[in-house]
Amino acid sequence: MYDYLIYIMKAKLVCYSLENSDQVTRTRLQRELYGYKDYSNHGKYEYTRKGLLNNLEHKRITDGVILIAEQHANKLTNLLKKNKAKIHLFEVINQVKI
Repeated sequence: MYDYLIYIMKAKLVCYSLENSDQVTRTRLQRELYGYKDYSNHGKYEYTRKGLLNNLEHKRITDGVILIAEQHANKLTNLLKKNKAKIHLFEVINQVKI
């Protein structure tokens, strides 16, 4: 009948800004959110460090805007508050094709 199903998901649109933060804080937050690659022994070994969003259902819209499942929004906002980001939350309904 249909090749896919549409799943309606409650989500939150999280907009954040780090305009008053220094570069060290911005880099630390990006690494905590998205993860990074770590090299040791002059690049001989490579390790992938996972961030918070690697394990959560989300979609990055643009810089500073993330669409995240409602049940995971608390984890994201706690991390942003820890790094003193300005946060704006919006409730949205997202349609996902399965």
